Amino acid sequence: MRNSRQRNLVEDILKNCRDHPTADVIYMRAREVEPNISLGTVYRNLASLSKDNKILTLETIDKKIHYDGDISPHQHFICSGCGKIIDIFSEPKLPDEVGAFRIETAKCVFYGLCEDCIQKN
Repeated sequence: MRNSRQRNLVEDILKNCRDHPTADVIYMRAREVEPNISLGTVYRNLASLSKDNKILTLETIDKKIHYDGDISPHQHFICSGCGKIIDIFSEPKLPDEVGAFRIETAKCVFYGLCEDCIQKN
């Protein structure tokens, strides 16, 4: 998909936030800038950006897809109590090659309770 004003808007929204929004949240933020943008356009652009490795996708325990504009190497922690998504920037040590496989990319998501939810229990 070629670059367009709407694609650039969706990508800019993700590059400038740290809260890992869903498509619906991105749509609401996009409408603040471009009121006539459709939810379908947002979904198409998210799919294209993901396919082009310009954004990351995360599936939460409740099966919602969240998006991350930070494509630098990092992992994610998803709290099973409150649903908060936290970036983890420590780099895991993985071998370049494992048996007959060559690792080119990886996605690592940890699930558990965040500090706030631990303190509530």
